[in-house]
Amino acid sequence: MRATRRTTGWLLSAALLTSTFIGLSPAPASATGPNTSSILSAVNSARSAAGRRPLSLRSDLSAVAYNWSQHMAATGTLAHNPSLTRQVSNWRWVGENVGYGPDVQTVHVAFMNSDGHRANILDTDYTQVGVGVVERGDRVWVAEVFRRPQTVTTSSTGTTTLATFHHTLRYGSTGDAVRRVQGRLHLRQTGFYGTYTKAAVSRFQKTQGWAGRGNVGPRTWSRLF
Repeated sequence: MRATRRTTGWLLSAALLTSTFIGLSPAPASATGPNTSSILSAVNSARSAAGRRPLSLRSDLSAVAYNWSQHMAATGTLAHNPSLTRQVSNWRWVGENVGYGPDVQTVHVAFMNSDGHRANILDTDYTQVGVGVVERGDRVWVAEVFRRPQTVTTSSTGTTTLATFHHTLRYGSTGDAVRRVQGRLHLRQTGFYGTYTKAAVSRFQKTQGWAGRGNVGPRTWSRLF
């Protein structure tokens, strides 16, 4: 899961917080109505312009997104969903954008003007999205939940299990997995595992009560994501 902390225009983003769900009404099965459908269209238009494949809308992700938008609107607090990785099932990669503004187009523009939020929208690893929009007073609260599933079921091939992380990233490592770790730790996503990345991993590991050697193996990976 990737959480971002940037502030852009009407968009405000917060670090992960612990919140309690309150009085949530049933979520829609999919993105319906002009607000949520326009966000889905804007996301896929941005991906198309960047040469990315469109994301498919998933009802289970929309339910999670809508419930969290409703929670933010009810509390008046912008925050990432601390239970995202538990509420979303069957994920290999999962991420979230949250924001509020006077209308959905303003929020989408703010997302696209923020490096971290835009990275989620354009991420080539994600294949699915859920959208939740709640209007409260003069604000709309938006949550976008992104996922690449761990398993994919097709009618022709049955169920395919995607590869899990089983190696180790250390100083000198390169590639998409390094960029993923850097994004999760709010670092510049260079794809090179250098001094700053190792130090950030070490700090994260120490917050878990571990020794903090600064390498990413399966245990650190699973805790990060």
